[in-house]
Amino acid sequence: MKRFLLACILVTLLLSACNKAEPAPEITPVILPTETSQPSPTSTQTPEPTIASEEFTHYQFEMTLDYSRHTAKVVQTIDYINKSSFSLPSLLLVVPPRAYTNAYLQSELSGDMVSSFSEDGIRTTVQLTQPLQPGQHANLRLAYDLSIPQREGSFGWTQRQLNLSNWYPFIPPLSEDQTWISHEPLIDTANMVVGEYIVNEIADFQLTLRLAENLPNLLVASGASANAIADGMTYSLEKARGLSFSISNQFYQEQLDHNGLLIQAYVFQYQKDQAPAMLQIASQAMDLFTEIFGPYTHKQISLVSADFLHNMEMDGMVLLSSKIIDFYDNTAENNLTILVPHELAHQWFFSQVGNDQAMEPWLDEALATYSESLFYERYHPELAQWWWNNRVYVHPHTGDVDNSIYDSGTYENYRASVYLHGAIFLHDLHITMGDQAFMSALKSYTAQNYLKIATKADFLAAFQAANPNANIQAVFARYFKD
Repeated sequence: MKRFLLACILVTLLLSACNKAEPAPEITPVILPTETSQPSPTSTQTPEPTIASEEFTHYQFEMTLDYSRHTAKVVQTIDYINKSSFSLPSLLLVVPPRAYTNAYLQSELSGDMVSSFSEDGIRTTVQLTQPLQPGQHANLRLAYDLSIPQREGSFGWTQRQLNLSNWYPFIPPLSEDQTWISHEPLIDTANMVVGEYIVNEIADFQLTLRLAENLPNLLVASGASANAIADGMTYSLEKARGLSFSISNQFYQEQLDHNGLLIQAYVFQYQKDQAPAMLQIASQAMDLFTEIFGPYTHKQISLVSADFLHNMEMDGMVLLSSKIIDFYDNTAENNLTILVPHELAHQWFFSQVGNDQAMEPWLDEALATYSESLFYERYHPELAQWWWNNRVYVHPHTGDVDNSIYDSGTYENYRASVYLHGAIFLHDLHITMGDQAFMSALKSYTAQNYLKIATKADFLAAFQAANPNANIQAVFARYFKD
């Protein structure tokens, strides 16, 4: 009863966790059988992702941060590569901090090919002096001040922490129809942010960070590799979708070198006793996901206690609500054991394999949610049915799996359809295809779409190829509107 009550307290608070307990629907949870009636093809060698040798757009930052005043001065350069097959008369900059009043004050936007620019909300259109040809570079330079808002979230500050995610201007991916993939955020009537709206292409990042004041005990958590310089730190992260940080003078840091991977836990001082459990769960999840999805391609992963009520994935870093860490009870029947694997699965489904998170969020969120089930089946098989009961079936879990964040309308509907119904869809697909074919398809899908923006068509192609005899289209028809 203790564990159940703790779960109920937390579930309404967490982006990726369950909602408050409601009467269970009549659907009976099913644990995947070891045998299936559908034929499965002969095992074949699944390709590993090839580390791409081509160039990527490069973002470089010089930042002076005033932690106490929650401000930063930034000089940013973008070396953009036109990797499309068509010429570009203009570039689009998406500036996420402009979504917050007075958070972003720009003093310069220049470049070797910049003719003029115009601003519209979070977007800036940069007209070029001549079209940028395929394979050609264009350089932009920006200077701006950030006034980080006082708010709980991945971009904001509280009395315990300052978070910098989606804090800089970036150039979004191009679609095949020669339009920029750029969306607006959605906030529902309950003032809840519905999903994610930002879509990034793969890029390389380098930042030099200097502090405006000398603060003792200040720790910087990031997925980027850090190196000390005379007057600050440099951070570098290659082949990533974004560069994020969490900074606090109240962090306790503990780390584990696990099979050559540096796993770091940043928690608040009073949570230090929970850090070893976070590292243990993370090491298990990273082992499992490396086995079934493919290699993890960064040198480190950071798990960070977040002073807000949601969880969020970034490249090489995840933010976990401090509440789920507070209520950890040294058992697997809790939200920490559920949500650490969920957020770490995003290192494959979001980071390595991108998707349009606004229009096709199931491609990362359904897969991350179902990855929780795979984690329990591997490490806590006696609790596999408990996971289905407490994570999925006791809560609303209907709606079209392929809902966009805008189709869902509210966060509750979004979670019910994309996360929870999405997990049921993948379980159905797993049973239909057979275990061997399904697992092969997961790894093939990841390898084939490594560093790309994947779509439903890419997913369908990989999974159908893994078992041509399975009626995958019928499974999709039961859960998808299109």
